[in-house]
Amino acid sequence: MPEEHLTQPSWIRSKYFAFFIVVIGNFAGALDTSVVNIALPVMSKYFNVGLTQIQWVITAYSLGIVSILPISSKLGNRYGQNKIYSLGFILFGLGSLLCALSSCLAALIVSRFIQASGSAMLFALAQSVVANMFTGVKRGQFLGMIGSVVALGSITGPSLGGILLDTFGWQALFNINLPLAAFGAYFAYKSLPSVKRRKLGKINANSAMLFMALSICFFTALSLAEQAGFTSPHIIVMLGVSAVLAFFFFRHEKRTKTPLLNLSLYGNKVFAYGNAAMMLVFIATSVNGLLIPFYLQDIYGLSAFKTGTLILFYSVPMILVSPLSGRLSGYMGARKLTVGSMVILIFGLLWYMNIGLEFKEYQIIIGQIVLGIGNGMFNSPNNNSIMNAIERKFYNDASGLNSLARNTGIVLGVSLTVNIFDGLIKFLQKGGAEHTAAFISAYHITLGLAVLAAAAAGVLSYLGKEPDKKIL
Repeated sequence: MPEEHLTQPSWIRSKYFAFFIVVIGNFAGALDTSVVNIALPVMSKYFNVGLTQIQWVITAYSLGIVSILPISSKLGNRYGQNKIYSLGFILFGLGSLLCALSSCLAALIVSRFIQASGSAMLFALAQSVVANMFTGVKRGQFLGMIGSVVALGSITGPSLGGILLDTFGWQALFNINLPLAAFGAYFAYKSLPSVKRRKLGKINANSAMLFMALSICFFTALSLAEQAGFTSPHIIVMLGVSAVLAFFFFRHEKRTKTPLLNLSLYGNKVFAYGNAAMMLVFIATSVNGLLIPFYLQDIYGLSAFKTGTLILFYSVPMILVSPLSGRLSGYMGARKLTVGSMVILIFGLLWYMNIGLEFKEYQIIIGQIVLGIGNGMFNSPNNNSIMNAIERKFYNDASGLNSLARNTGIVLGVSLTVNIFDGLIKFLQKGGAEHTAAFISAYHITLGLAVLAAAAAGVLSYLGKEPDKKIL
C-alpha cells in the first residue's frame, strides 16, 4: 500500500472499496467499446465523412486496448498496481475530454487511442488486484464479478449511448466519463495495493514494437474486412503481414530473457484452456449482444428506450448469478459450473433461433434471462480457476493475458458477426428474399456461430478444469 495508506479513513482502506474502484474502471472501459457504436451515423454527418472513415473511431479504441495491454501488465509490476491503475483512469479521462473537444476526425481517432490506452491499464491489472486482495471462495466471487462487469458494460453500451445521444449529443458519450475518471484516479492511488515485482517489470522494446505492429495490422484487417470482405486483396496482404509479424514476435519472445508476454503460463493446462474458453465465450456473447438491438428496432420497430429496457433482462441475472457461482465454485469445483453454464448459454441461443416476425415480449425476456444466467455462471469459476492455477508473483502477467483473451474475443466476435451477417443478407437478397425475411434468416444462421463457440468453450472447460478441486 502507499505509505500514507494507513492514515486514510477506514472506508478508503477497505478492500471492498478498492474492489468498487476496480469495478468502475472496468465498467467504464468496457462501456466505451460499444457506447459509441450507435453514434457513428451522427458523427459521420458531423465530420462529413463516410462509413469507411468513421469506423476508425471504433477501430482505434480496439487497437489501443489490445496493443497496450501487455505493456500495462509490465508497468504494474514495475511501478505498483495503485499507480498504474490511477494512471489508467487519468489517460482514460484525458482521452475522453479530447474526444469531446475534437474538431476533426483525425483528432477524434487519436483521442480514442489515448482513451483506450487508459482502458488497457484498467483491464490489465483488474484481476491481479482482486486476486491479491481476496482468497478462497471470496476470490472466485469477486473475480467473476469483474468478468460480468466487462460483459455488462459491452452489452449496455448501445442502450445508454442512444439515450445520451438523443438527449445531449454525441459529445455526452465522452463527457460522462470525466467525473468517473477523476474519482477513480484519486481513489485508485489511495486504496489499491501497491504490489511491485521489478524483476518482472522490464519492458523489452523490440517485443513491444513487434506486438503493437502485429496487433494494429491484424485488427485493422479485421475491421476493414467488415466493408471490403476477407477475400479483398489488401485484406489478404494485411493478414499475411500479420502472420509474418507473429512469427518474428514469438521467435523473439522465446529467445529474449525479458519477454513481453509470459508465454510459460500457457504451459499450465488450467490457465491455457481457461483463457481459450473465455475468449470463445466472449465471441459467443458478442454475436447476440450486437445483433439483438438491431432485431428489436429494425424488425419489431421498438424504440431505443424499449430496446434498452429489454436488454436489462440480460444484465440483471448476470450480475446476480456471477457472485453466487463464484461462491459455489469454492465448494463444487469449477468444471461442473463452467460446463453447465455453456449448456444454459447454448439453450438461450437456440431459443432465439426460434423468434420470428411476430413480437412476443416474453420470448425476448426469457431469452435474455437465460443468456444472462449462462454468462454470469461461467465467469466466476473460470476466472477463479485460472488465477488459482498460477503463482502469486505472476498475477499481473496472468491478469493482462486474461484481459487480452477477453478483448480479443470481443473484437473477433464483432468482426465475424458483422461479416457473416452482412454476407448472408446480401446472399439471401440476391436470391430474391425481401429485406425482413433476409434479416431474420441471417440472424438465425449467424447465431450458429455463437452456438459453436459456446460448445467449444464447454469442451475446453471440461478438459481443462480439475473435476474435484475445491477452493475453500
